[in-house]
Formats: sequence, structure tokens, C-alpha cells
Amino acid sequence: SQLFCASNDPLEQTAEDAGRFFQLDGSTNAFDVFYHNGYCGENVASRNAHLKTSAMMVRREGLRLRDDLLNLDSNSNLADAAGWILAGEKGVGKSMVLNYILAAMQRAGWLVAVVPHAADWTLGLSARSAQAANEAYRVTDPSYFNQVPPELEGSSTHENPEASAHFLMSFYLSQRDKLATIPIKDEERRAHYASAAADPKAGPTLADMLGTVARDSYQAFADFPMPARPVHDLLRELQSVTEYPTLIVVDGWNRWSQMATSCHWRTKRPLHASDLMVPAMLGGDLSYGKNMARGVMLGATTHNGAQPPGVPMRLRKHIPPPPDFQRKLHALRREDRFRGRIREVAAYSASETQAMLEFYALCGHMHNPLLGTQLRTGELARKVRLMTAGNGEDLYQIAHQM
Repeated sequence: SQLFCASNDPLEQTAEDAGRFFQLDGSTNAFDVFYHNGYCGENVASRNAHLKTSAMMVRREGLRLRDDLLNLDSNSNLADAAGWILAGEKGVGKSMVLNYILAAMQRAGWLVAVVPHAADWTLGLSARSAQAANEAYRVTDPSYFNQVPPELEGSSTHENPEASAHFLMSFYLSQRDKLATIPIKDEERRAHYASAAADPKAGPTLADMLGTVARDSYQAFADFPMPARPVHDLLRELQSVTEYPTLIVVDGWNRWSQMATSCHWRTKRPLHASDLMVPAMLGGDLSYGKNMARGVMLGATTHNGAQPPGVPMRLRKHIPPPPDFQRKLHALRREDRFRGRIREVAAYSASETQAMLEFYALCGHMHNPLLGTQLRTGELARKVRLMTAGNGEDLYQIAHQM
């Protein structure tokens, strides 16, 4: 009776629900932002498929961050806040806390834009190896892109069209009702998208801007050239949105301080993430969130996935080495630009470990009948936590073996 929250609504959960599970079922609209878009990430989706249920543990870190975001908006302070970076050791559940915030803010009526894999731009869409094919093209090359934003004319910026198209379509599918009520505010962009407006008298909205991509009005899915403007223009427009509180989420945020596996177009010189359009606009620091009229940015560091290439010797005079956010959290704490903006996610506590083992047993993934007594007395949780140090990834693997 203590394993599940009294409510599946993340806005109704309190500190008493910390360490309990809530179910992503029809009683919450979290599905709108997760499961037809893959926002929760491939690892979480595959695990849910294996468990044959979709549930999420409420963590204290998630409750505190949820309340801070809601308070910022209720006090009209979103414009003054840049955002936060979730950091912590490998496998402690940073992405799960991030997903909890997505569910809560979606439920609260926020406009939620999510990048579930920052490495989609630098390593390739859902890349599992640094050896996977990954293409990036110079934005100003007319053979590959048309409709170049005026701000980028003559630049050497590159773009990964596959990753950007995936982001735009996912955002459109989950948020189109809100996007249809947000007019494009920049006059030059309003003129550019005027022909796509569903209501010519009212003018084009953000839904009109992205609908052309989702419906492939450019006929670009199978061939080049592709429009370079939609993703650039969307990210610029999101900074001026005032109709809804807005949250920009980037999981794997530290990938945008690293090298990419693609090269400068038609050369063998490797690209850095800052050479790519979307990572350059969103990554590096929290300045994008600082410039939002009614929104913040939320990032999370990652240890998973393919390891990016290092900075070649010949480029080290021009490209700084990536900050070691992964193994040395203190390096992130020392940087003035992130002072007060780091939220640390702790390892699972003893009570959370007990709850997770009970949940896995309830789902039928612990088949050894001899473990029943140890599970009820808490002895099994003590043994498992001793072996895993509260690491959620390791805990899941051990439970799966049992």
C-alpha cells in the first residue's frame, strides 16, 4: 500500500510521496510529451517495454525542482532565471528526474521543448558508436540547404538535418495545440511564413512554421535541398514566447561541449559541437535560458552512449578541451558561469532501494522464491545497496538477474 502514490498527477504529489511510484496511465497527460515522441529516451523506453508497465519513482530532487519552477512562474520571475544543470554520478537517475519534471510541467500547462539526446547532432541520430555514420553540411551550401536565415548568410555554420527534423516533428506533435495560439513575433519571420498561415488574417503561428516540416511541404525528407530556417527560427521565437511559461530541456547537455564525429563539409577537419547550428544556439552555457522572456533552460549531464572523439592535436590551439563534467563534478562546481545553477542528483537511498526492489518483484522480474523473506525484512535491499552504492542502473541489472 506504500509503494504507489495516492495520485498519478505529478502536481499533486508531496514530500510524503518521495520514494513511491506513480503510473503513466490515462489519468495523466504525461503520455502527450513522452511515448509517441520517444522523449524519455531509448533506454527508458526499452526498460518500460521489458517491465510491461510504465511507472516512475518520485525523487526529492524532482519535487524541489518542480516547486522551484512553478514558484518562478507564479512570482513572474521566469524572465530573470537562466535555468539549472542536473549533475551527478553515473546511473543515479538524472534522466529520470528530468523526465519527472517534463511530466509535471506538461501537466501544469507549460510549453515544453525537449532534446532527449544531445548527441543526436554530434554523434548521429541515436548513435551507439562513435564509428556510426554522421553527416553535417554547411548551411550556406545551396546544394544542401535553402531558405538560409539572414543571420547566417556567409557563415561557416554546419547543420545535421536529420537530428533537427526529428526535434521539430516531436515538438510539433506534442505541443501543436499550444503552438497554434502563439503568433510569430519577428516581422521578417512573419513575412517569410505568411503563406503557411492557417488563418491569413491572424498571421502565421509557431504551429504553421512547424506544420510545414511535419507535413513535408518542402518535399525534402528524401532529397536535398532542405530548409535551414525552421529550426533556427523556432529557437529564436521561443525566446520571445510570453503566452505560456516555457521549458527547454536538453538531456546529455555536456555533449555540446565536445567534438562531433562529422567534419567540416568537404574537408577532413573535425567539427566541434559549437560549429553546429542547434548546439551553438542552445549549448555551452545557460545564456539561451537567460534570454527567454518567460522561460528557463534545464540540462542534464550524461555518461551513457558512445564516447566522442578527442580534440586533435592540431586543433587544440583553437578548440579548448571539453570540461570534464562526467567524472569530476567539482570541475563543474568551480565554474563561475554555473554558480548556483547546479542541482545534484544523489544515489538512491535505502528506502528508495527497497521500493525499487519491491516494484521489480511486483512486475514479475524477481523469480527466485527464496528471496521473498529477505525482500520483506529489508535484508535483500541492504545487500543490494551494499553492492550498488545506490546506483539505479546497477540495481536494475541485479534485480533483472534475480
